[in-house]
Amino acid sequence: MLTSITVENFRGIERLHVEGLGRVNLIIGRNDSGKTALMEALLLARDPRNAIDILTARQRMRVASTNNADLADFDEFWLPIFHRMDALAGFRIHSTSFADRPSTLAVAKEPVDGPMTIDGVRASVVTPAWTLKATVTGGRHETTSVIDQTATGEKLPTAQTNIPSRWISPSPVIGSEDIRAFSKLKQQGRDEAVTELLRYVNDQISGVELLAPTGNRVSVYVRLRREGLVPLLMMGEGMKRYFKFAVSFAATDGASIHIDEIENGLHHSVMEPLWAWISRATQAKFAQVFATTHSEECVQAASRVFKAQNDVGLRVIRLDKQEHETRAVVYDRDLVEAAERMGVEIRG
Repeated sequence: MLTSITVENFRGIERLHVEGLGRVNLIIGRNDSGKTALMEALLLARDPRNAIDILTARQRMRVASTNNADLADFDEFWLPIFHRMDALAGFRIHSTSFADRPSTLAVAKEPVDGPMTIDGVRASVVTPAWTLKATVTGGRHETTSVIDQTATGEKLPTAQTNIPSRWISPSPVIGSEDIRAFSKLKQQGRDEAVTELLRYVNDQISGVELLAPTGNRVSVYVRLRREGLVPLLMMGEGMKRYFKFAVSFAATDGASIHIDEIENGLHHSVMEPLWAWISRATQAKFAQVFATTHSEECVQAASRVFKAQNDVGLRVIRLDKQEHETRAVVYDRDLVEAAERMGVEIRG
């Protein structure tokens, strides 16, 4: 479980330090304050040895909604990762955690030399058009992974031991990974956790099923007491997000869950039940949650629930972007409650 993070030159963040991370962390701040960038940095800090794979996946998600930039196109695909587009300077993420030694991830574009020559004769080697290098240091150990773009294409580094983490976007897609995870829960008889959370949205839900009506593609269906089986995709964004929440928590112990705009698609009346479920689930599954929000109501709902459950695991992190750094102010549950009593808005 991460306890602190320092981010330098990553996306829109020039420098940011956050100390005192909790089990459940709600990130707030104005537009362009770096909320999503911090969440991505936390994702990398959680599993730095797989940084190239994580960055590739995140960039593919980002560019899919804006343009069709290809992984081979360094300027379009990779440059936005670096602050002020300075890929040669690169970025650094230093983190501490309860279990492991402090670690530092450094990612930068490597200068590319020309073709090798021996006694004036050019050697028959393939010179990459660009090289992206990720170096992880922790204690006495250092590991390096690279991705090159050459005439024969790109080859991602071999994945290291997977550290479980999940990213839930504001408009989620129920994909094959979600289907496989839920199928495994069904086989193990542990799918009731998913049904329980969905009932907070609709109390008519009695179960969740996997069906293939056409015989080709498996889909998620929700069983309603009155209407019978209804495809999950027909029940709105909020229901899809709740499904992904529940599957992410239930499928893996010790996971890191990253939820972008947690209030998106959810009615205010289900905020407190959601936070009550997250409080219990994170304790039971030894999970750590990072979520962004624009909603003061969401922040106060979390504070009320964590107090009612005598859970001290909540942190609210407010980001304020300044000239050369982003300042982080961390509130625990009691400070959030005090701000509400005094009528002080803390979201920035």
